[in-house]
Amino acid sequence: MALSNRPVVIGITTDMDFGVQHVQKGYIRAIHRMGAEALIIRHETPLDALASIAERIDGMLFSGGADVDPASYAAERIPECGLTHPMRDALEVRMLEICLKKGIPVLGICRGCQIINVALGGTLVQDIPLRFGRSHRMPKGAASPFDHDVRVVQDTMLYGIMRGDLRVNSYHHQCVDRLAPGLIPSAYAPEGFVEALELPESQSFLMAVQWHPEVSLDADMGSEWIFRRFLKAIDAYQKIR
Repeated sequence: MALSNRPVVIGITTDMDFGVQHVQKGYIRAIHRMGAEALIIRHETPLDALASIAERIDGMLFSGGADVDPASYAAERIPECGLTHPMRDALEVRMLEICLKKGIPVLGICRGCQIINVALGGTLVQDIPLRFGRSHRMPKGAASPFDHDVRVVQDTMLYGIMRGDLRVNSYHHQCVDRLAPGLIPSAYAPEGFVEALELPESQSFLMAVQWHPEVSLDADMGSEWIFRRFLKAIDAYQKIR
C-alpha cells in the first residue's frame, strides 16, 4: 500500500492493562500493511518531548483503549465510567495540538475518536447502555465480524471513500455527546450519536471512527480504504514537510 519510496513512520499511542502498556497487534499489522513503521509513544513521555517526536513521524494514529477521564471535559464521573489514565489523556491532547499545527495527518480509532473530540472542546457520553439502552460492545467469539450499520453522511471525506453506508464492528461503551466546534460528523449510529468525525478537507487531514477497521481489515474493503486514505494524506504531507 505504500505510496512513496521514503520510509513512512506512524506514531501510535499505547493502552494500559494491569499496569502494563501495550499496543494491540491489529494496529501494528495495519501499519505494516501500509508499508510503514510504528513509533510507539508511551504515557510517561514528557510533554515537552512530543515536538521532537513529531519531527520523526509522518502520521499519527490515536488508538483505542481505556475511557477518557471525565475531568478532561469538565464532567462529573458516573459509576458506569471505567478505568481512566489521565497521563495518557494529557499526552494525546498535547500530541493532537502539535499534529494539527504541523499538518501531520491524524487517524483516530475508538477511544482515539473520543479523545480527539474532547481535545477540541467536545464532550462524551460516559456509558452508552445507560443513555441509549443498548450495548455497543460485541461479545467475544461473535458469529459475525460486524455488529450494526452506520449512516455515512454525504459530502464528507468518509462518504468519498465509502460511497454509502457501512456495517461495522463495535467495541465501545462511550461515544461523542457534544461534537467539538469545527469537527464534521461523518457517520451516525442507529441511535443517532456520532460514529465518525473529521475536519474539512481544506484543513489538516483528520479522520476518526468509533469502530475498529484494523480488526476487520480482512473482512471488508471499507476497512482497508480507511488506511489507504490515511496513507494518501501521509504521502501528500511527506512532499511538503
